[in-house]
Amino acid sequence: MATWVSNTYDGRYLQLTITESIDAKGNYSTLNWTLQSIGGAVNYYSIAPTKITINGTVVYDKGATSWSSKVFPAAKGSTSGSLTVYHNSDGKKSISVGFSTRVYISAAAEYGGNMTLTNIDRAAPNVSVNVSNITANSIKIAASSSATANKWWYSLNGGSSWVEFNSSSGANKETTVTGLSPNTSYTVQACARKSYNGVDGYSGKTTIKTLGGSVLSSVSALTADNATAKITLSATVYDTSYKHKLVLKDGSTTVLTLTGLSLSNGSNTITLTAAQRSSILADMAAKKSFIGTFELSTFSGSSQIGSTSTKTATVQTTAANSAPTFSGFTYKDTNTTAAGVTGNNQILIQSVSTLQVIASAATAKNGATISSYSVSAGGSTASSTTVTLNVGKIYTSGTVPIIVTTIDSRGYTSSATVNITVIAYESIDITTAIMRRVNEVEDVTQVTLEGDITPVKVNNVNKNTLRKLYYQYKRTDASAYSSLTDITSFATFTDSGFTFTSDEWLSLDANYSWYVRFCVYDNLTGDTATITVSQGTPLISFRRKKVGINKREPTQALDVDGNIAANGVIVLGYAGHVEGDFNNYKNGGIFFAPTTSGISNAPPGGAGYLEVLSATDGFNLIQRYTATAAGCKVYIRSFILNTNWTPWTEK
Repeated sequence: MATWVSNTYDGRYLQLTITESIDAKGNYSTLNWTLQSIGGAVNYYSIAPTKITINGTVVYDKGATSWSSKVFPAAKGSTSGSLTVYHNSDGKKSISVGFSTRVYISAAAEYGGNMTLTNIDRAAPNVSVNVSNITANSIKIAASSSATANKWWYSLNGGSSWVEFNSSSGANKETTVTGLSPNTSYTVQACARKSYNGVDGYSGKTTIKTLGGSVLSSVSALTADNATAKITLSATVYDTSYKHKLVLKDGSTTVLTLTGLSLSNGSNTITLTAAQRSSILADMAAKKSFIGTFELSTFSGSSQIGSTSTKTATVQTTAANSAPTFSGFTYKDTNTTAAGVTGNNQILIQSVSTLQVIASAATAKNGATISSYSVSAGGSTASSTTVTLNVGKIYTSGTVPIIVTTIDSRGYTSSATVNITVIAYESIDITTAIMRRVNEVEDVTQVTLEGDITPVKVNNVNKNTLRKLYYQYKRTDASAYSSLTDITSFATFTDSGFTFTSDEWLSLDANYSWYVRFCVYDNLTGDTATITVSQGTPLISFRRKKVGINKREPTQALDVDGNIAANGVIVLGYAGHVEGDFNNYKNGGIFFAPTTSGISNAPPGGAGYLEVLSATDGFNLIQRYTATAAGCKVYIRSFILNTNWTPWTEK
């Protein structure tokens, strides 16, 4: 309460009294004011204009009142009223009070002042929150207030939105929130409204995560072909009462589904049944391993909790467990000629025998199938989807391993090896075949024929020898050969070779050239050689007005086939084209160069004629070149001291 008093005249004065009542929740005061006219020796006194202003609001305003009016405030009495004044946000408030009036004197004076209102408590309560009993779908929220509160809220999103959960007074309240999503993070906050002043207090924020489906941390490699196959996995399990479903996928294909699994937090081992193991192996019938996707789902009853957790791990088989069983094979030489020579189809002859292998049927394991068989022997190979393998010829000799391998659908292999004997052998070979006319001109011919035979020894006994030697012939302009003539009896031979020679043998018309073909055979192979027997060529032939030297039919008065030398020096004559390198032309002769491009040490000028002048063969020589392509320019050089060529010089 506050009181303000005017001047006093003859005991009369005016008094302003203000009392206060507060509303804490509304944060305001109700000011009740009373203006009284008090005292005096008489009943009436003149009063100057009177005005009351509270916190800027005029609550009373009256002009001068003469004593004769006999009304308030000239007369004794009082008047009153009220005014609402809101406090500052901190609950404090100070106001000014204007009180202007005067007794008996016509000019008013100011008697007001300031008034400090009651400080209203605006402090928010201290609020704390605790979250417990976290499940996949619910949590328990407990809120506490430092002061009595009559409204309570919680927020699950850090204060973005609120849910009122209690409206009764107290300092501690709790509630269970349901319908939450599993494996989900929530930011929990509490709010309490102070009963006294209605101010809301907020707790700090705490983030929790509802329990979710179990989460796979890792899955170990699964060896599916172990006798006892096990899946070993590590998982974070939030609630061991939940059941689980584990699905194994190979790409998009579901290989295995396990349901009703109970897992503990941490490491877990699941032993597969024989049927479950077989299901995986059936998927792997054509592969050794794959990267499997393991999908773990968590269930409460029939409802899935949270999302499915996945991890990848290798699902594998091993050669030790899954390689096929293979007992071995048999073999033989299917070349009846070779087997006839050796007398034993288990002994092979190099480059002649034909090897055939018959594999024992292999047995695949753990869901695989046998895909093929392969064989390797002395560099020769073959493969087949059946047990019969036709290898063919063997091109090495001595002790040769036959390695037969069976391959299953996964690519696992098993092999067996048998060492066989391969006898070294080379086909019969005509090494020398020479045939000429007697004196180079006669019809009668001379012949030398020689060749090699490879012995084939079985138990140290040679089984190979010269079997046949034939010949046949025809003119070079004829289309067909004569019939074969057997001359085996005229040949001489040993285990390692044969020879046929004659100084007077086949008579062939010297006016023609001939082809003579020899055919030779041992017990295994054969060889042929064809010899060309030229026309008979006399040293000197005489024709009408013509003489030929080494020419059967001269075309000029003197026609010579070969170089002509005089006093040991080759006489100049056309000898052919220049090729390769001019430095190589050191014997006398005339040569034509159609081009000098690409020819070493050529003179300038392009195409032309080269004349080589030499006193003796390759010594003291001169090269003279006439470049017809350059207007017959002439270039000369010499071979100095038979060691160095001089440069080409134009003459």
